Amino acid sequence: MSAHSKPNSGYDWYIVGILFTISVLGYIDRVVLSFLVEPIKAELDLSDAQLGAVTGLAFALLYVLGGVFLGRLLDKGRRVFILTICILVWSIATGATGFVTGFALLFIARMFVGVGEAGLNPAAIGIISNRFDAENVQKPIGLFTMGLFVGGGLAMLLGGQLLQFFEAQGPYELPLLGETQSWRLVFITLAFPGILLAIILLLTVRDRNTIGTPTGASEHPAEAAALISGAAYAQRNKLLLILLSVSVVFWSMNNYGLLNWYPAMLMRTYDMSPMLVANTYGPAFLVGGIAGCIAVTPALNWLRKRYQDRAVALLCAISMAVLSVTTFLGPLVPTTTLAIVLAFINLFVSAMSVTSVYVLLVAVVPLHLRGLYTGLYLALVNLTGAAFGSVLVGLISDNIFGPERLNYSISLMALLFGPIAAYLMLRASRIQVRSN
Repeated sequence: MSAHSKPNSGYDWYIVGILFTISVLGYIDRVVLSFLVEPIKAELDLSDAQLGAVTGLAFALLYVLGGVFLGRLLDKGRRVFILTICILVWSIATGATGFVTGFALLFIARMFVGVGEAGLNPAAIGIISNRFDAENVQKPIGLFTMGLFVGGGLAMLLGGQLLQFFEAQGPYELPLLGETQSWRLVFITLAFPGILLAIILLLTVRDRNTIGTPTGASEHPAEAAALISGAAYAQRNKLLLILLSVSVVFWSMNNYGLLNWYPAMLMRTYDMSPMLVANTYGPAFLVGGIAGCIAVTPALNWLRKRYQDRAVALLCAISMAVLSVTTFLGPLVPTTTLAIVLAFINLFVSAMSVTSVYVLLVAVVPLHLRGLYTGLYLALVNLTGAAFGSVLVGLISDNIFGPERLNYSISLMALLFGPIAAYLMLRASRIQVRSN
């Protein structure tokens, strides 16, 4: 039980709402580039390999390195101030993307988007878990996690519309650039909401001053000085952390393969137009993701009545197992309607798995190490599933089934990685955390 076990106030939920809004904007800024690839490629004369580096490597490189560094920095305090700086960095970098003149500047701009967003999840999880006790934290974490799916869905639904709006109103003249393409204005426009949110966060959000104090412990400095180190905690819980880490790697390979390739699969396998995909898969992404995040709380309440401390890991295992089945079946169904229905189910279960893994972090990691371990978790996911899940789908498609059978590649990924992830998480659910 957390030291802060009293009922949470409206201000606590206001903070969750602000963090959710920041998360939505962060994922819009991250995802919108994928909708603007063609005009960027045409104007800057980029190759597909360069575009791949910009959309993947550039973002992940400093996102991973920054996530670990910022995670440990956040454990030492001033989370609100650090998160404010991160928002300003990624917002300015998003706006700067609209002024780039070649590959090198575009790569650098997206690197800074990555390093800015690297502080978001560790800071937010730390702030939230510092205000909600362990039995009630899944609801605010679920709401925060919705930002991924709301932001991704809105980027898909609105990205093309915003581009069309600027194209209809143009041409435009900007300092340094002269006559400006519409895709540049999309990036420049998206910089301003982030700057506004950074100001609101800094002026209105106060973090509890309990850095360095584990759940249920005194805040006395002498006791804080005796807290376990991250390495000692890892040594005591070596088997548990190995099982959880490998499970998360296999799950992320399947999950990112699904999220990054399902829209393209719909176009190739079911001959859907990009606009039709945006208008069907986009709402599935949005609604399915929100519903999955919300469903974590009642699912955990039900499991806790029967399995007590095993409940969170069991929910992770169940959602990973179901995701492997639905991801396997989704690309193989005979009609477009069924493919969209399975997409909704996929995104619902994916959201449950993402949220439950965050709740599991809070359940097994001491408060004073959550920033560090959240950063390590994000580094692990981004270095494995995010970096190579979609790459492996492409390699299977190119070398085994052929590009026209992309659906088989996605299904094979689910078959290879999904069941192993669920089995390892199930094994981890039987191991007790050793805090001493």
